[in-house]
Amino acid sequence: MSEAPPILIVDDQVKLVRLVTELMNRLGFPEVEGVVDGPQALEQLRTKRYGLVISDLDMEPMDGIQLLREIRADDVLHNTPFILTETSFSFEDINVAHLAGADAFILKPFDLSLLKTKLKQVLNGRPRKREAPVGPLSSLNVDFPLLGKF
Repeated sequence: MSEAPPILIVDDQVKLVRLVTELMNRLGFPEVEGVVDGPQALEQLRTKRYGLVISDLDMEPMDGIQLLREIRADDVLHNTPFILTETSFSFEDINVAHLAGADAFILKPFDLSLLKTKLKQVLNGRPRKREAPVGPLSSLNVDFPLLGKF
């Protein structure tokens, strides 16, 4: 049986850090730590190896996207799985986060079954390949069977 990886929770609301920590413990992740902002998260990530980061999108002074970009730009951290959480996501939020390298999105409040599903998807994913930055191409330039080509 493999050991559960340490998890880092990043949210500016201390109550949510505690809630997500409790949910992760119930799911079999005994080593869960929480911080309340992006700079603290980067400091933690650079001193300890984490198997997953679950971060709020809307934080100060560094939001979840900025944190994600810092992680993806770091040669040591770039493969760290990353889940973004927020009470609502706009299409633009999802597109920007996807281009920045987010592995999954979860709307708050999330339940245990949804969290399980997302964790399985993200933690069983393949390691990230280092690629050249993607230009601002629209995701609508593909052929959709029922919509035709955009």
